Amino acid sequence: MTTVAARYAVVRPVPESYNHCVRTDIEPICVDLAKQQHKEYRRLLERFGLKLIWVEGDNALPDSCFVEDTAVVFDEKAIICNMSVKSRTPEVIGVTEVLAELKEIHHIRPPAVIDGGDVLRVEDRIFIGLSARTNSHAIEQVRKILTGTGLKVVPTNVRNVLHLKSACTYLGDHCVILSKGNFDIEILSGLRKIIVAKGEEYAADCLTVNGTVLVAKGYPKTRRLIENEGFWTEELEMSEFRKGEGALTCLSIIW
Repeated sequence: MTTVAARYAVVRPVPESYNHCVRTDIEPICVDLAKQQHKEYRRLLERFGLKLIWVEGDNALPDSCFVEDTAVVFDEKAIICNMSVKSRTPEVIGVTEVLAELKEIHHIRPPAVIDGGDVLRVEDRIFIGLSARTNSHAIEQVRKILTGTGLKVVPTNVRNVLHLKSACTYLGDHCVILSKGNFDIEILSGLRKIIVAKGEEYAADCLTVNGTVLVAKGYPKTRRLIENEGFWTEELEMSEFRKGEGALTCLSIIW
């Protein structure tokens, strides 16, 4: 299967209130540093050929820079998520307004709940994590929305991490990177697998942009494993987003 180059990335600014985001980590967040790291993230997306599509910032929404959780895009369809964390549900409003000008909009309805961080596309398979943030009702709704597209939805039980993509991401060229112990890796049949180095589990959340794999800075063993599989890599400092329980994929919606 030929991989089509990505062209666009939806992003949203780091709000002034970001240090009040939903998280269990008590380490202080530096909002100014988070803004600097977000700027570098955006710079790399543009460097690798993406046009940024901005959602207006909102300081009343502390988690809103983690735009991935609000929607998932499959070709011409955009599925707007119904997030289980009530403080985050208003985040979808601005994202929907932007995507409605570009895509065919579909909504996940209660009792279904889903975060975009639980949705992992690997070629024609859509793995959806059953997690604290995503339930089986949502998986069935996504399956119905994607009827006739040729995409196969694969439910995936997730444990010990926030989202499926906290533990597994797709690098391209039939290769995934993952941390062990968070889901049944047998579902990834037919794919090459990179297992992250012990102690570097955070680095399982990578973001591939048109042939280059973005990797969180500070995980040299995992970066080496990725390069040994033939991928180009680029490091990004993600310290302030890790404190907010976010990672590289969380900061954009790419197609």
